[in-house]
Amino acid sequence: MVGSDDRDLVTLFTKALRKLGEAGRPEEASMLGAQAWWALKDTDARAAERVNGTMHYLAGLPSTADD
Repeated sequence: MVGSDDRDLVTLFTKALRKLGEAGRPEEASMLGAQAWWALKDTDARAAERVNGTMHYLAGLPSTADD
């Protein structure tokens, strides 16, 4: 079972992913989100679903970063 402190980490992580995506790097944020989803999917389905929702948000953002 995951405690509330861990849920707070998921909240901070998803906010950071959104900020990275909004800064023009949605692909990078999505890749990080996918890694987090994979790590969480079997141990914390609720947290994994939150990360998944963030990745759906990121999918709608334009990429403006120069790579």
